[in-house]
Amino acid sequence: MPHEEFARLRRSSPVAWNDRGGGHEGFWAVTAYDDIVVVSRDTGRFSSRKGVISLDDLDDEQCDVRRTLLEMDPPQHTDMRRITARLFTPKAVRKLRESVRSTAAGLIDEALGRGTCDAVSVISERLPILTLCQIMGIPPDRRDDMIRWSDAVIGSDDPEFRDPAVEAVPAELRRLLPFGHPASLEAFDLGRELAVERRHRPGADVVSALATGRAGGRELTDREFCNYFLMLVVAGNETTRHSISHGLAALATHPGEWRRLRAGGIDSYVAADEVLRWATAVHFVRRVATEDTRLGSVTIRASERVVMYYASANRDEKHFDEPQHFVIDRSPNNHIAFGRGGPHFCLGSHLARLQIAAVLEELARRVRRLELAGPPDRLRSNHINGIKHLPITFVADR
Repeated sequence: MPHEEFARLRRSSPVAWNDRGGGHEGFWAVTAYDDIVVVSRDTGRFSSRKGVISLDDLDDEQCDVRRTLLEMDPPQHTDMRRITARLFTPKAVRKLRESVRSTAAGLIDEALGRGTCDAVSVISERLPILTLCQIMGIPPDRRDDMIRWSDAVIGSDDPEFRDPAVEAVPAELRRLLPFGHPASLEAFDLGRELAVERRHRPGADVVSALATGRAGGRELTDREFCNYFLMLVVAGNETTRHSISHGLAALATHPGEWRRLRAGGIDSYVAADEVLRWATAVHFVRRVATEDTRLGSVTIRASERVVMYYASANRDEKHFDEPQHFVIDRSPNNHIAFGRGGPHFCLGSHLARLQIAAVLEELARRVRRLELAGPPDRLRSNHINGIKHLPITFVADR
């Protein structure tokens, strides 16, 4: 992570033009916390409809076909978000607490049984997927498929996850797929299969809400349903997964903070927020200016891209004391890992905090010591701050 460069930009040019070259459109890199809050909240001047998770040059047809909840502005975004919002409220998430803690405890016990293991494959990638299966009503035997789809679409720039078969898919088809990856078609098939079942026998799960939900007084189209389903599978998995991995790595390399957590007295949700700030699993989110406007001392022209670097905002010295230090009970901690205000504040924020807090609680109960058994293997991605593999030695409490 180029934290020194981000710090330099915050000091000297918090809204800086980045001329990508190579025939690609440039963009404004926004690195200061306060400026990012302005952009996040003002959907009138800074639109999400032209794509938010990529710096790629997408045409209008690609944007429309790939569109998820992330790439919508109000009122469309409001109508679509309302379909599932009640299932992600604090009250709804609290009902999952014991189940999530039990799952986390089982995974940590498995890691302890192995002694040294890849903490990503044993803990980080499995807890979010198992939790998603539960709340979405997806059969647990499909969890490996969900992990594979997430790896494929998020890690498409990483050689480990690159699938040679993708090149066999016609380029015209790929360009119109969500994330530009044919793995999305497999996820669509599962979503459609579950939707048929839930329309006949709806339950209290997320897929039932999507299959029977209405937006703007009408049912969702097949494309809207499929894109929404895939967004939940990927977004609900990747960010929590990588935050847990970064949290484990931080505790293994900050033994003083680990001892403080183990000693008790630190609220697990406070600790989870520091993990989220430290990890900042999403490097950036993009917007497009809808009109000529000012941001700080800079004039941004209509249609220019504006990229909010959460990775920088969460180390902004104006908002965090000693931001380059991992402090397990940091308070206040108004991190921006979920966004900061505005309609796009992360739908699954309460669920993510629950899962991270559960891992921290069960680690403190069960593990006496954890230490790196090798360097973290980082994901090649300019969007996700990911860890693919994390060798850790876990020593049981006695």
